[in-house]
Amino acid sequence: MRFLRTDSASADPDTLKYSSSRDRGVSSSYGLQPSNSAVVSRQRHDDTRGHADIQNDEKGGYSVNGGSGENTYGRKSLGQELRINNVTSPEFTSVQHGSRALATKDMRKSQERSMSYSDESRLSNLLRRITREDDRDRRLATVKQLKEFIQQPENKLVLVKQLDNILAAVHDVLNESSKLLQELRQEGACCLGLLCASLSYEAEKIFKWIFSKFSSSAKDEVKLLYLCATYRALETVGEKKAFSSVMQLVMTSLQSILENVDTPELLCKCVKCILLVARCYPHIFSTNFRDTVDILVGWHIDHTQKPSLTQQVSGWLQSLEPFWVADLAFSTTLL
Repeated sequence: MRFLRTDSASADPDTLKYSSSRDRGVSSSYGLQPSNSAVVSRQRHDDTRGHADIQNDEKGGYSVNGGSGENTYGRKSLGQELRINNVTSPEFTSVQHGSRALATKDMRKSQERSMSYSDESRLSNLLRRITREDDRDRRLATVKQLKEFIQQPENKLVLVKQLDNILAAVHDVLNESSKLLQELRQEGACCLGLLCASLSYEAEKIFKWIFSKFSSSAKDEVKLLYLCATYRALETVGEKKAFSSVMQLVMTSLQSILENVDTPELLCKCVKCILLVARCYPHIFSTNFRDTVDILVGWHIDHTQKPSLTQQVSGWLQSLEPFWVADLAFSTTLL
């Protein structure tokens, strides 16, 4: 026993160092407290590593202990490496929303385009039936459907596209020779007036077409229908000033018609149109006041006309009282 203790005490120092370090490793693995020097060394190492991580975080790197972007070993997790584009990022969200908005806009345009084609097909079908239908009642019903179609604001675009075709179809209706189709022709004149009122931005083209057809027509009953269409357009628009840009054209044309009419029917309808202009656009009518009343006074003193017409002309002249007062010098001379 003494020999063994003496031998252990005289053992090689290197051997003793190896055994003590092995014993520390074993003791630490079983939760035993290491030496004070080892604790101090490990704390210094941790402090150094923590300081470096904080500096990296201030420079835009990861936060302490790797932050949310690293695991314990300083590497990104597999899920983070695969998620290259974060779906919650503002850039990705805005792109997604922009794409969705564009897709919705394209879909809406497609729907509007298909609706336009559908309405255009419906209008084409109505015009075809108006010109080709042989049955009087069905044809009259079709013209009334066209009148309803014209009055719907959402159909303006289609009406503009088909304007020439509509005018051609209405022209055929107004020039029907059969007296049995008088109601059909009146409905056609109504459609023409409503069309002009609905498409006020195309009023110049439509009014020029009306007055041109009036001048070229040889039948008084057809001319009367064109004046009925003019009156319906002026009456529908009323005082909305939608025809302000073309009213001088309208007044000049009506004045020309007034100077050349030779039947009481055409006279009455033309004067009714002129009185509407005088009421809604007095500044336009005032420039034509003298010429208008000069002609009306001529009809008033014509003893060959029926008393009913003379009385009606007298009422028209009296209704223009504001214009008589505004131009007293002319009024006293004429009267």
